[in-house]
Amino acid sequence: MATDRMSLMEHINELRARLRKVAIVFVIILVVLVFFPADPVYQFQHLEQYLNLQFLAHTVIAAFILSIKNFILPQGWTLIAATGIGEGMEIYFVGALVLSLALSMPIIAYETYKFVDPALNENERKLVYPFVGATSALFVVGILFGYFILAKFLVIALAPFLSAAGISFQLDAASFYYVIFLIIGATGVSFTAPVFIYALISLRVIDAEFFSRNRLIIWFVIWIIAGLFLTPDGGPLLDLVLFIPLVALVEIAVFLAKRRVRGQPEAMPKNVCRYCSAKLAKGNPFCPKCGRFNSLSA
Repeated sequence: MATDRMSLMEHINELRARLRKVAIVFVIILVVLVFFPADPVYQFQHLEQYLNLQFLAHTVIAAFILSIKNFILPQGWTLIAATGIGEGMEIYFVGALVLSLALSMPIIAYETYKFVDPALNENERKLVYPFVGATSALFVVGILFGYFILAKFLVIALAPFLSAAGISFQLDAASFYYVIFLIIGATGVSFTAPVFIYALISLRVIDAEFFSRNRLIIWFVIWIIAGLFLTPDGGPLLDLVLFIPLVALVEIAVFLAKRRVRGQPEAMPKNVCRYCSAKLAKGNPFCPKCGRFNSLSA
């Protein structure tokens, strides 16, 4: 029992250490983005801007926010600070947080997979780099899809309704940017879901047939999630624009995972250690013989 408790504490300590690494990387990226100039040459030629904080208008974050305004906001639309003079600062730092999360995604994916590494066998460990690469790539694809398609489509789709209601095209700046940030970030995260589905099926945590048997239910859940959390204020047409690629990615992930596990030997029973084949005590995932964790046994 003492060994089991020690093993559990080791996993908790490892989780804490990996979360600390992710947090450190995230903070470093955040600080760099907040202070790093989009045009270093210009900043070097105007060092006096650091004395009055004018350099903040020329940082990577400022360029990111300005690109959203120039690309997504239609001609003739204006943004106003409805909540006060501090609204600009709020938008600046929320944008920094969103961009920092995006750039931290490879580290998050890597640390997530390495955390479960002790419970994997040698064959399953080969998934780590494809997992990190696929997660990072799909996150970037999701962000680009959210930025160039969903966010742009949202404004275009809503413009006729504003005209029909006789509403002038003056938007609260914070509301506009927060919706765009949410769409971009949420779309990036949602595009990584198929990678986790692929990994869970490959590790035999979930049976691939579960997705085949419950395909319509899963599609319905994706539709609800897309409508409630990923495309706010966009209506059913915008939900459909996101729903189609998400369903396609999930189906591709299930298909590829089925091909991977096909022909492989069946997983060990849940009551047998996958490493040394010793019998496990009921309800205890730690092997009494080798002390290793077996929670991913299928």
